[in-house]
Amino acid sequence: MLLAQRGGHGTSAGNPSMGAPNPTPNNSDINDFNRAVALQATPEQTARFRQLTKSTEAARKEAQSLIQLSENATKSDSSRYSNLNDAVDEARSNNQQFMRSFSTSQQSGLKPQTKKLTKADVDVSKQSKALAHELERSAIDNTRIASVVENLDKALSGFQAVQIDIGKEMGIPSEEHLQ
Repeated sequence: MLLAQRGGHGTSAGNPSMGAPNPTPNNSDINDFNRAVALQATPEQTARFRQLTKSTEAARKEAQSLIQLSENATKSDSSRYSNLNDAVDEARSNNQQFMRSFSTSQQSGLKPQTKKLTKADVDVSKQSKALAHELERSAIDNTRIASVVENLDKALSGFQAVQIDIGKEMGIPSEEHLQ
């Protein structure tokens, strides 16, 4: 009782002293939070991202399948190469749609990543054109085509890695975390 009359020197843990300042949050924590909010994907962007990653994965699977078959490839296998070309075109188109959906703050905050993604897209395009050029030749060189398809697969792999990095930056959970 006497403590209550003397100013409450024995304050309990549930009642903080009025004179104690609240600790100020670290500026880098606030900056990290503000950045995460600015880059956060909308539900529509998340859906586009899922479509994008699926189409890129489908293109990679086509390329890997063709790498295995390329030793015995013939001109009659051109439909398989056409499937790969279509898959690559779809992945690139989905990528462009996804990037066009970025807000101004996302464009600004993701500038280094989008630069890498644009570079990876150009590499995929270049390798896809190289494959088309090889297929236009009158004589099929299976070893050469296999090499071009391998280069295309490597370009798609880099493309996919940058896409995943952007997804992480935008707070989009990976497919493994959803299952």
